[in-house]
Amino acid sequence: MKVVIIGGGIAGLTLANYLLKDNVEVIVNERAIGSRGGGHAFLMHTDGLSVLKELSDITQHSELPGQLVEKFVLSRPNGNAVQQLPLDNWRCIKRTELTHYLYEKLPEGVIKDSRLFTHFIYEEGRIVAAAFENGEIEYGDLFVGADGGFSKVRQSVFGATAFIPGKVKEVVGVASNEALATQYKSVFNKFQRHDNGLAFGMIPSSDDELVWFMQYDPSISDVEDSSEQSLAEFCHRLMANFPPLVQEVLNSNDFKTSYIWNTRDFEMLPSFSFENVVLIGDAAHLTLPFTSAGTTNAMMDAKLLASKLKVLDPKEAFEAYYQERSKEVAAHLQLGRTLRDVFLAPTDFPADEFRIPLIADKLRSR
Repeated sequence: MKVVIIGGGIAGLTLANYLLKDNVEVIVNERAIGSRGGGHAFLMHTDGLSVLKELSDITQHSELPGQLVEKFVLSRPNGNAVQQLPLDNWRCIKRTELTHYLYEKLPEGVIKDSRLFTHFIYEEGRIVAAAFENGEIEYGDLFVGADGGFSKVRQSVFGATAFIPGKVKEVVGVASNEALATQYKSVFNKFQRHDNGLAFGMIPSSDDELVWFMQYDPSISDVEDSSEQSLAEFCHRLMANFPPLVQEVLNSNDFKTSYIWNTRDFEMLPSFSFENVVLIGDAAHLTLPFTSAGTTNAMMDAKLLASKLKVLDPKEAFEAYYQERSKEVAAHLQLGRTLRDVFLAPTDFPADEFRIPLIADKLRSR
C-alpha cells in the first residue's frame, strides 16, 4: 500500500512518521520549496506531547522541543492579577522547531517539495493519482489531505467550504528580548480588558525570544494596511493603556515577520473521508484559536489514523477514525465559540462564571 500525503505541515509529517514505522510506503508532498514550517509558536499539552514522546523513540530524539510552561497569569491592563494557575505538562513550541523535529529522521526521498496540489486523477471512477501545479504526478493507493484550513483536497472531494467568520482578529509575532524571556521564563502572561474584546498574551519560546499575540474585536478598531509600519503603529495604539511590559515586548518585535490572523471555523463535516481520500488536521476540522487545540488535534488525528490503518481495511479505518475523533473535535469547536463570545462581551457573563481562554477550561475538563 502506498499513501500519498498532501501537505508537509505537522499533521502530514506526524502521519508519515507513524506510517513509516509500520513499513508503509509514504510520499509527503509539500507546496513550498525546502519548507520547514511557517508560523510562530503554540502551546501544547499532554495529548500532543505524548505523541512527540512516542515519535522520539522512532526518531532517536533525546529531548522534546520547546520551553516548559508552568504558570498562567491573567491580569487586567492596570497590572492587577485576576487569576493565577499552576500548569501541568504544558510546553510552548516554535512551529519551525517542531517541523524540524518531525522532518529530521524521515528517509531521503519521502518529502517532495514545490508540489502545490491542483486536482486528482481518476481511472474508472477511482482516484489513482494527485496532480501538482509544477506538472508532477504522484500515484498511490490512499490519499491524505493534510493541507490546512484552506485545504484544496477537502474542496476537491466535499466542494466549497462555508467558512464562518470568527469575529476576532489576532496579530502575532516573536520578540527578541533575552531579559524578558529570562524574567518570565515558564510563565504565560495574558492581559485582558474586563469590558470589551481586547487582550495581549506573551510566552517565552526560547532563552531569548517571546511569542506574543494581540487579540482584538475589529469593531473596536482595525487596520486595513498591514504593512510593517502600519501594523506596529496599530498595535502600539491599541496597547497604549496596557502595562509598560507590553510596550517593551512590542518594541522588541520585528514587525516584518508579524501578521494579522482573521480567525474562522466551519461546521463539522459529515465524514473525514471520501472513497480512498481522508482528511486530517485543519483540513478535516478547523476551530477557533481560543482552545489552543489545533496542533494537538492534528497530531492525534495522525496517530489514530495510522493505528486504524494498521489493523483495518481503509474504508473501516476511515470510519473508525471519524467516529473516535469527531466527538472530541466537535466539543473543541463549540468551546472555541463559547470562549470567543466571552472574550467579545465579558460583561454579559457573571464574574464567577468567567472562563479563561486557552488554559483553564482544558484543565477543568481533566
